[in-house]
Amino acid sequence: MNKKQHFASIADFLNDDMFIVWRLFRTDETEQYWREFLREHPQAEPLLLEACRRFEAVRLNEKHRLCPGDREVMYRQLLTRLPVHKPVRRRPIAWKIAAASVIFAVVSTMCMVWFTRSRQQSIALNDKIVGRTLPSEQVQLIAGDQTIELLSSSEITLSEKGKASVLDHTSIDAKALQLADDKPNKLLVPYGKRSFITLADGSRIWLNSGTELTFPSVFSGTSREVYLQGEIYIEVTPSDRPFLVHTPKAVVHVKGTRFNVSAYADEPTEVVVLVSGSVQVEVQNQLPLTLAPDEMAAISSEGVIKKNVDVSEYTSWHDGVMKFNRTPLNEVLKKIGRYYNVSFENSSDIALNEKTVSGKLLLSNNLDNVMTSISVLSSTEYKREENNISIRKKQLNPMKEKELH
Repeated sequence: MNKKQHFASIADFLNDDMFIVWRLFRTDETEQYWREFLREHPQAEPLLLEACRRFEAVRLNEKHRLCPGDREVMYRQLLTRLPVHKPVRRRPIAWKIAAASVIFAVVSTMCMVWFTRSRQQSIALNDKIVGRTLPSEQVQLIAGDQTIELLSSSEITLSEKGKASVLDHTSIDAKALQLADDKPNKLLVPYGKRSFITLADGSRIWLNSGTELTFPSVFSGTSREVYLQGEIYIEVTPSDRPFLVHTPKAVVHVKGTRFNVSAYADEPTEVVVLVSGSVQVEVQNQLPLTLAPDEMAAISSEGVIKKNVDVSEYTSWHDGVMKFNRTPLNEVLKKIGRYYNVSFENSSDIALNEKTVSGKLLLSNNLDNVMTSISVLSSTEYKREENNISIRKKQLNPMKEKELH
């Protein structure tokens, strides 16, 4: 057991290779590994149990497999990236065999069920698929006149009295923060970062990359109100006081429920997706629209449209997974670009908007793992130079190309 290994959030477990190995391949050795972990870090047990629940909720369909050649490519890539963990003393040979066996299961679940299909209509495509990248800044909490820099995936908790604390992966104990009682606070999450906050009423909010959330230290008055630009997944604590999420185009009214709101400034449409409960979407000069679970409201300059959807396609990001269903590949890359703070360019030999993607992608901490997955399963190649990635059609092996002719 690596005694320096600490897990400060659920995401830390879901992004840990040893955790994935354990959940996919339950052996005496893996069970003992995590029993020892809990003995050394008992305070992490609630996070570990919740991570197990979420992992099982997003387990991928294991019927699908890559072809042997692609499996071998990804096998070699993953072997070079798996961190070295100290094995348990008991039956070390069996542990190595189990770990080697599960590599293929991990590979299969990283990026399974990707299909490319031609779209019926062609859309004009710029050379730059994803807009400009942003500076790799830290998450910032602006409280009154002070600005506090936080690490990505930090968890902020507000008490009923407005006292704040923050927990990140560098420490086990939470650190106290001083917030202003009479001024709104802002949590700024740049591209490539994420954060989490529990508000004073107990409502829990996951903030995606490129998000700005304005909130009070304590809720006073007859309503609870926050202001959003970007994307959040939120679980609202039930109360007689309504909870309002203000976006540039709409106001979402709710008393207690779970839903996702995407309201990026560079997107023409805002999207509200309801997981459970009931919400009312209010847009200026239009009648309020009430959503039921598994329904989405799309808000644009042309009005509001409601339809049934698979909510997991819109909410799975907060569990470290992206799910797609016939999504144009350039839209997939845009989401990945925002998540990792990278920019994509394509060559003239491929139109990425003419391919669509279906399946689930495990969002690894290592971007190259993700890009390798996309390349293998979309028949493309990529070249990465810092935060810029170029995409082009996969070049055939000269011998293979000769055979085709």
